[in-house]
Amino acid sequence: MMDNNPEECSVCFNNYDDTLLRPRTLPCGHPFCSQCIDNAIKNGQLSCPSCRAQHTATAATQFPISYGMEAFIRKLKGMEVVPVKTVPTKPNKAPTRGISKKLRSMVQEQKSSISCLITSCEEVLSQLGEYRGQLGDWKTQHLQLQDRLYALVEQNKSAMKLLELEDTSVVDMTTQGEEGKTQLQAMLGSLDTVNTVQEVDTTIDTADECSMKVEDWRQKCQELFPDVNTVHTSVKVEDLRRMREPVKSLVEAGRVVAVQEDQDGRRSARITLQDGQLYLHPLLRQPTPAHAHTIQESDVVGVLDPSCTLAFLDLGWAGSTRGRVTIRLTPDTPVARQFVLLCTGQRGHTFRNTKLLGVEYKGYPGEYVVGGEYESNDGKGGAPLLPDLRGRYRQSGQAGAVRSWWWPLEGPRSAQFAIATRDRQAGHQWPYVFGDVVSGLDVVRAAVNHSDITEVTVVDCGVVLPL
Repeated sequence: MMDNNPEECSVCFNNYDDTLLRPRTLPCGHPFCSQCIDNAIKNGQLSCPSCRAQHTATAATQFPISYGMEAFIRKLKGMEVVPVKTVPTKPNKAPTRGISKKLRSMVQEQKSSISCLITSCEEVLSQLGEYRGQLGDWKTQHLQLQDRLYALVEQNKSAMKLLELEDTSVVDMTTQGEEGKTQLQAMLGSLDTVNTVQEVDTTIDTADECSMKVEDWRQKCQELFPDVNTVHTSVKVEDLRRMREPVKSLVEAGRVVAVQEDQDGRRSARITLQDGQLYLHPLLRQPTPAHAHTIQESDVVGVLDPSCTLAFLDLGWAGSTRGRVTIRLTPDTPVARQFVLLCTGQRGHTFRNTKLLGVEYKGYPGEYVVGGEYESNDGKGGAPLLPDLRGRYRQSGQAGAVRSWWWPLEGPRSAQFAIATRDRQAGHQWPYVFGDVVSGLDVVRAAVNHSDITEVTVVDCGVVLPL
């Protein structure tokens, strides 16, 4: 989209100036005023308001001034149309006082030369600014690579520690098995040498006791090591809640998954840790990762507190994920429970890979987006997963309200939802509100401004697990 007001900052819409509102160019190429850049920096990170690219920054002064933009704005101001007044022409009169015409010509030539040099200076400064921005991008890329390498080293340390623990467990079980085997072999020898009824009874009782111990050992081995090609052990809910080592390292390495068994086989869901929050992703029919540690999906979902359930939707377009939208669901409402089912995939269906269907009242009060069509992804489906969606729902006219889009609640599109991106006019409210966006509303608003809303998809979804 072309910017019809290049002299304005696209965030605050104020004209650039040569003090607080000087234009500066981000490494992604988008210019904003210094004040808006400072305001957008959070925790050493800056998310570009136009393309959402992430840049490391602590102050706006780290980004180069857009001298080319400033020169262009000065040129625009110089081209402003000045009303022409009709005045009688008067013959030019030579100045009666001051310097001579020859000296005045020399002054004008010098001024023209200096002006050309200033323009040339600004062009070179602009090029240097762009080059510095490119250097900043390269530096960021290398720092990110360095961080990934450090993370891999730490994951490798955790993996080695887990392998050592697993190896210790195998050694212990092997020792028990060898002892049991030796005892069974001894029982065979004893049974060959019995001569009396009492000896037979005693030896058989001892053999039975030994056999039971060995059988218990064998079953325990099958539970602990079901596949010799996969390290596959269980994690408990208490371990996740405490989030201590080595479980924390397992989660950070992506090696803890929730599983659900049904008549069609096994499904698994990722569990991830980000910014101190534990996230449960949707159940999918996919192979359980090698060296995975599993926990039952029902156990994980069982720890959710209905009074503080948080769900999330990751939105993406143009080939990349743009951000996470976190929603606090209203407790004890059927549509909120249905929303959780579609975020976790417990009933087989999920919001994952669904697209946003449209924008209503775009640019006006009450603007909202619609999504949630999990069946055919064309807006005609989204049947309810629960038999009765009636209940006591809130009303709201505030931006960020999440509500059922289909009225009444019963119908073929009852799973479709709407997220408000602008407040409604005073006195007007939406019914059937079952949640509110607590973070990521800017991501939804950015999706609204995308050229085609149907290209925006729910790349991933899930719920936040309380620690």
